[in-house]
Amino acid sequence: MKFMISTSRRYAAINCKLLNFENNTYKNSRFFRNSVVLQLPSKEPLKTDTKSTTVPPYISDNKQNMNESKMLNDNNFTMRLVNKIENWSPSTAKYARLSVFGCKYLYKDVLVLLSAYKKYYSSDLSSLTYAELELKYRLPLQLVRLTPILIFWPVPFTNLFLFPLAFMFPKYLLSEHFWTDEQLKNYWIKDQQNNFEHNIRVFEHLSLMAEECSDDMLLKWFRVIECLGAGGVSPVEDIIQAIPVFTMFPYHFSTLPRQHIKVLLKMYNIHRGWRRRVRLKNLAQYIQLMDKAIESEGGPDKLNDRQLKWACLFRGLNPFSSSRETLVLYLKDWIKISSKIDNDSLSCILHCQVLLALNRPENNILKRTE
Repeated sequence: MKFMISTSRRYAAINCKLLNFENNTYKNSRFFRNSVVLQLPSKEPLKTDTKSTTVPPYISDNKQNMNESKMLNDNNFTMRLVNKIENWSPSTAKYARLSVFGCKYLYKDVLVLLSAYKKYYSSDLSSLTYAELELKYRLPLQLVRLTPILIFWPVPFTNLFLFPLAFMFPKYLLSEHFWTDEQLKNYWIKDQQNNFEHNIRVFEHLSLMAEECSDDMLLKWFRVIECLGAGGVSPVEDIIQAIPVFTMFPYHFSTLPRQHIKVLLKMYNIHRGWRRRVRLKNLAQYIQLMDKAIESEGGPDKLNDRQLKWACLFRGLNPFSSSRETLVLYLKDWIKISSKIDNDSLSCILHCQVLLALNRPENNILKRTE
């Protein structure tokens, strides 16, 4: 009898411990699932917390800051784990925090990209929003950078050198979701410096091709070329009046010289394989679709800071030496020109960044000094 009573007491005590262990495990797993999937923050975490300053450069609106502070607090299981790592090694916690936020932003962008492809295959590109059009253009190349990590990550013991190697070369092995503010600025400016050299060559080709034209309608175009050649910024009205020039020889898509086509491909970082003219024409149509999407969604004022900076960077203006008002005005001028371009003068939109931003004072930092 005594043996039975003692055995039952021991069983009850063990069961209580098991119950407590199961409850704690369930709570921790629930927090972990919510932190990765359900509590997915919108872009750009709040920068008021000193422990959360090292995050990828995705800027959120002021209205979302309250939600960010709730999602990124210390009660989150993932953030508590990062804080424990910070007590052991602050440098390791920095990269751990970048990995946590980067995975969340990448997961959110992949969902937007999948919805964009779903809309594209069900209807056409005109049904996509600007955010979907932008991610459809940018994100596939960034996913290619992550391919080596995704392939070798399941292999045992590769994490010991794979992730340190990725953070040593983030431009080639990581997407922009895992970059810091300083890395994003440096890489974007470096890429734009390389493209700026091609912008100068494009302008030289435009000047040489203008000598082959002989028509009364080219007087406006000569005024634009002379203004740019003198180091000035051509007015938007003059560029709009010179748009019909791109429907004639030699500025039309079908008559552009081969050397000029090569420089345009380099300026937009497109490979120089087969069907060059077709791919450039598709790019011009895609840019015009993005411009229409911006205008239909309320104009450049409705874009957040990250979207506005990339839109101006893609259109030839350095976004890091300009205020938000300057970037908005530049995009508005671009959209004015883009709205006047039709299918016959579509090659004009590929030259707009040369016509609008070649001699802008914001781009002086891009000029290489020997």
